[in-house]
Amino acid sequence: MIRSRFVRSVLLVPTLFVALSCSDYSPTAPPKVAPTQAQDGLISGLLGLVTNVLGSLLKVIVGVVDPNGIDVRAVRWAPSHVNQVRSVSGTIGYSGGTLSIPGSDFTITFPRGALSSSTAITIISDGSGYVSYDMRPHGLRFAKPVLVTQNLRNTALYGTPQVWNSFGAYFPQDPPILSGLLKAVETTTTSIFAAPGGNAPAIHVWQLKHFSRYMLASG
Repeated sequence: MIRSRFVRSVLLVPTLFVALSCSDYSPTAPPKVAPTQAQDGLISGLLGLVTNVLGSLLKVIVGVVDPNGIDVRAVRWAPSHVNQVRSVSGTIGYSGGTLSIPGSDFTITFPRGALSSSTAITIISDGSGYVSYDMRPHGLRFAKPVLVTQNLRNTALYGTPQVWNSFGAYFPQDPPILSGLLKAVETTTTSIFAAPGGNAPAIHVWQLKHFSRYMLASG
């Protein structure tokens, strides 16, 4: 059973915004330095704009780990989505950075300090019809959680009751999908946001601690 809890948006949004705004894309690993007072002031001054970017925080689903497997249902793309293989690659260093796959409504943000040295990253969105990603190199671990932002509007989950109990699910390798049912080793801590100006669940933010294969799933 996936545990879930409601939290006030002011508790999570500052942490999320700091992670998003302090990252930058860099092919090299700069010295490890603390944020300056100017950076701290800028972050504080922009906290009020976060809900305009991601909308209102509606629910947080706490991730769980079970080596025996967690029963989940893989989520498909909606008919409006074009199923094809898409990918993005880049080198992320200590300063952090962001990679996106617009055709899959996917963005991954590496906060400052998540990686200790420059690392070649590749994210592949497969064309299977499921909201599924191969994140390489497999086994890569992060000193700080990496954030995946997944827009739900082009998924079959959008507008259904199942969206309230949906999350990112981790698999150590390509899982066999039988009628959409499969077993995950781990589920991510997932924050569900409304779209800006609305109140329907429309955006997921997953916290990842390592890389392998992840899918959008429901319990």
